[in-house]
Amino acid sequence: MTRAAATRFAMTKETSDMPSLRPSRPAAEIDISTDFEGGSITPVSTECANALRVRLAEDPLSTDMHWFYFRVSGIGGQPTRIIIENSNRMSRLAGRDDVPDCWTGYRPFASYDGENWFRCEGVYEDQIFSLTMTPEHDTVWFAYYPPYSMERHRASIDRALTSPLARLEVLGQTPDGHDLQMLRIATGPGKPKLWIMGRQHPSETMAGFFMDGFLERLLDPEDALARHLTDSAEFLVIPTVNPDGSQRGLTRTNARGMNLNRAWAEPDPNTSPEVVMIRDRMHAEGVDFCLDVHGDEELPYVFLGGPLEIPSRTKRLDELFKTYARAMQQACPAYDLADPYPGGPPETADLRMAWNWIAEEFDCLSVLLEMPFKDTHRRPDPQMGWSPERCRDFGRATLQAISAVTGSLRG
Repeated sequence: MTRAAATRFAMTKETSDMPSLRPSRPAAEIDISTDFEGGSITPVSTECANALRVRLAEDPLSTDMHWFYFRVSGIGGQPTRIIIENSNRMSRLAGRDDVPDCWTGYRPFASYDGENWFRCEGVYEDQIFSLTMTPEHDTVWFAYYPPYSMERHRASIDRALTSPLARLEVLGQTPDGHDLQMLRIATGPGKPKLWIMGRQHPSETMAGFFMDGFLERLLDPEDALARHLTDSAEFLVIPTVNPDGSQRGLTRTNARGMNLNRAWAEPDPNTSPEVVMIRDRMHAEGVDFCLDVHGDEELPYVFLGGPLEIPSRTKRLDELFKTYARAMQQACPAYDLADPYPGGPPETADLRMAWNWIAEEFDCLSVLLEMPFKDTHRRPDPQMGWSPERCRDFGRATLQAISAVTGSLRG
């Protein structure tokens, strides 16, 4: 049974650590469920609504975990506190000692209908994270970031296919039997090949919302910039690289327990078939540009990484990346060139990561995009932080950055 299978827990105790906040109804009526796609949490115990205890679930064969998505019923009108017992178990990238961890300053998302999301309060004390709210309705969904379901993915693909420029291609099947889908958007052959892909890490759902905005604008017949781009280049778009992990509700791996963005140098067809399929198609098609869309749980800003540390780095690639970054800054003030590579750039690139391997293999401009889970310190939104709509806006604005380099990708 996957983690997206039913996980239900009837609360039985009626005492409270906080007598002044005792629930108005028997605690036995409180119910926690993950009986839906992407659902992930393990209920532990409770004494009342203000002492619900849960645990994050680990990815298979991995200690990666921070994603949660669950529904709580029976808490309407009650001061509610949900304690994540194992939030002190986190893995961090090197060189981030000066960057707050993923729980510090983080506010979770909540929803009364599973569609419209808002931020609730979160506190990280003594290495334990808890979220708090007094719900207006009896049932509340909670998530680390608003979910982007495979149903939403399919709807985005279907909308794109209403354009005469778009064609759907299936690269193969994943271990769980899902199609690995690619949109080819072009007016004709013989043009630069621009690859856009997202959601190697399933918990980084902002990549899905980014793709919504990107595709919406790219396929808008009334948008002059979009028409110029589709006349000038061929777009190969893979919105969801990791459909298995997305459906299972995993944090960072696929169904075989592999972090796909650590598999590009020497992918194993048994553990990383998604990467093998994409690499094979890239070799067959060619790559002149690639954008790999991610989210970062810690950084308080939008970050771009370029092909600046690969073994075959060149002045041409360096200048292309700078041109792209400057154009992105002009297109969307949420990004700024002054926001640094976290921990400083490494001396040599990790070629297991997609954007580095692609740049080295194809001698092309390959860009990593990281959007925050929390908020950006540039034009912050105190109410929503970095929201799905801001992801969509960034996707729309990205066309301007791509346009700035399309004509000079190969000199």
